[in-house]
Amino acid sequence: MNSAVRHVPASWFPRLLGDWRGGEGPLARRLAVAVEKAVHDGRLPLGARLPAERLLAGELGIARGTVTACYRILRGEGLITTRTGSGSTVSLPPRLRDRLSPWAGDRGLAGRGGAALDLTVAEPAAPFDALLRAVRAAAETLPAALSPGTADGAGASALRTFIADAYRARGLPTLAENLLLTSGADAALSLLAAAYLRQNSRVVVDSPTYPGALATFRAAGARLVAQPLGPTGWDVAALDRTLRAVRPSLTYLVPDFHNPTGLLMGEDERGELRHRLRDHDTLAVFDETMREIDLRPPPAPPPRPVTRTDVRNVVYVGSLGKSLWPGLRVGWIRAHPDVVRRLAALPLAAALAPSPLDRLVATRLVDSLEDVLGRRRAQLREQRDHLVSRLSALPWCRFPTPQGGLSLWLELPGVDSGRLAALAAARGLSLTPGFHFSPDGALDHYLRLPFTLPPKALDAAVDRLVEAHAALADTP
Repeated sequence: MNSAVRHVPASWFPRLLGDWRGGEGPLARRLAVAVEKAVHDGRLPLGARLPAERLLAGELGIARGTVTACYRILRGEGLITTRTGSGSTVSLPPRLRDRLSPWAGDRGLAGRGGAALDLTVAEPAAPFDALLRAVRAAAETLPAALSPGTADGAGASALRTFIADAYRARGLPTLAENLLLTSGADAALSLLAAAYLRQNSRVVVDSPTYPGALATFRAAGARLVAQPLGPTGWDVAALDRTLRAVRPSLTYLVPDFHNPTGLLMGEDERGELRHRLRDHDTLAVFDETMREIDLRPPPAPPPRPVTRTDVRNVVYVGSLGKSLWPGLRVGWIRAHPDVVRRLAALPLAAALAPSPLDRLVATRLVDSLEDVLGRRRAQLREQRDHLVSRLSALPWCRFPTPQGGLSLWLELPGVDSGRLAALAAARGLSLTPGFHFSPDGALDHYLRLPFTLPPKALDAAVDRLVEAHAALADTP
């Protein structure tokens, strides 16, 4: 749960609530419904302190008694907690708190209910021919690579060279001592959590964000602080204010084709963030696992790192899982040498290192990376456009077309995505409701829909989704 108390000024509420006076019932009830919707949509984060009744009444142009009645309604529904002398803060109702338990990331709902169509997993298919050639080549060299005295382990040096060259090409000087190989991005996050988080450490994350990261930080005992993403991306000034107020141990951001929204942080935002990070002690972790899933038509320049020099409090996490194949358990951490040494000294580091065979296969496979990526991007672009075309005809959902990544982030105004997912599962379609991507269990009216399946399968998924939505009106 979002544990940091942040004051939300009364002046923000007219824009935050929008046109809330419409509808039926007493004005206090309509205001309470608007506040609850703002919480569920992630616009009003959990742990935020609400303004005093008098101030909010003046800003909204209503009687103070109306705000008092609204707060009474919200308290009765468990949506706010009021303490004498401390004001009222937004909280998660008890009936929803089971959402905050750690889960297994993108695979956590896979196969739920035996559904024939699983859209809970946002993973590209394996590049079979290239992978088979790489496995055969790796098998031939494995005996020599495992012989005693082999320097740096099988394939490790070659992989570090490839990764370091890629960072240098993007403008970030990188040497071998800046890199630590891991068995995937989740393993990298686990190492960082083990080294930098303690019980009740605060971690600032985007809302929404990658559920696997949320599970890792929760398992480490961290208190998550939501920083809501806007429709166009990151508000760096707002993030700076949050960092000053919260003083987190770690900040986790996904700037490149963000999971689940597909948003790409612009160069101006990167420059501003680079400047502001100098004033904070937080360890800033940038997850770049989606960086290669760029679906913009060429010649779009590759996303640049947020920093361009070696900075002690900035870490990059990468992986071959999305660009090549999730079954290839190879990821890395790019950081200042002092950070790398601290992580490598952990007993967990050896257990979370990639296997010799995975390193050898990856070393062979990266030789054909551009060819694999070219075909993959074309296929994903076709599947994305097909899904966009089908969903655009539905009046009850809205979404931006992402520039990259593997999924659409659907907004479903007035629809509980958890109920919709349950009805879809009964029709053979597994979906992930929006609250799984929220650090504080909000985002009820959102749904992630991957476009990693072929068009025919996506057609079947949309048909079942439409059936599930139609059934909403018939269920209590």
